[in-house]
Amino acid sequence: MAKKKKDAAPEAQNGTVASQGDKGPYIPALSMEDQSKKYDVNTTAEKVRKRDWLIRIIALILLILLLIIGIGYCSISILNKAGRFTVSLMPNEYGIQLSETEDFQSPTLNLSAAPVTDMNNITRTWILNKNGELGDDPTYNSFTELANQWGEHNGKNYLAYTFGVRNAGAEPDDIVSYRATLIQNYEYKGADEAVRIMVIRKTDKGEESVIYAKPRTSDGKLEKFAADKSFSDPDAGVVFEDIRSDFMVGEIDRYTVVIWLEGEDPECVNAIMGGEAKFSMQFEVIGGGKAAVD
Repeated sequence: MAKKKKDAAPEAQNGTVASQGDKGPYIPALSMEDQSKKYDVNTTAEKVRKRDWLIRIIALILLILLLIIGIGYCSISILNKAGRFTVSLMPNEYGIQLSETEDFQSPTLNLSAAPVTDMNNITRTWILNKNGELGDDPTYNSFTELANQWGEHNGKNYLAYTFGVRNAGAEPDDIVSYRATLIQNYEYKGADEAVRIMVIRKTDKGEESVIYAKPRTSDGKLEKFAADKSFSDPDAGVVFEDIRSDFMVGEIDRYTVVIWLEGEDPECVNAIMGGEAKFSMQFEVIGGGKAAVD
């Protein structure tokens, strides 16, 4: 009897051989090309994971940087705003108002003037700029003329701001008294040691001009250069405090505040370069009533 030939092993795809054994079919072995593809898949997956982690780390770093920049921006913004000269009036029931325009078209309780950045030291007479000491800054014949300019009228190296307080009471015979206080809010690097603050006040009784300076550090006395009075309470940050009485309905008190660094002050030295000083003025009604009848 002729022997039966074994079936030829079937040829599998990709050149591999699938052989039949006693216990069932053999699993075809992977070719070198298939093994290479499997390795490529593993390698690609690992690269994707690494890339994802890298993207996350970069995103986290960028987020942190943005937060830092944001905080820095806020700090700078707040500092610039804090450098403004501000005027505030406590809410009251007597119709007392503030305005930076003579016609009081927009009465308010709060005013502010833009700060002067990079203020260089000058001296009082230069502010009038009669001889061109301050270049193309405005020229004035007197400080009275300067005070007639309402609102913000800064020079390159001084702050100048004019505003008014008005009694707009409803009753024609109402009178009030108010307290005006000029305050030093903060200082940095001793810049306040050389600061001068001129306050020009015009009322129905006339015009008065006073220059305030911090007392000398050497002996606590009044500065010799461009100063009429010392700060009334430098330790408490009070430049001056004044009571205005008999403020009648319809009256307007005009204030002009001029701030500069006095170059003739011995304490105006290089050590205060980059320093800052902020001042504000506060008003508060402290009494009201009827005018006396003759």
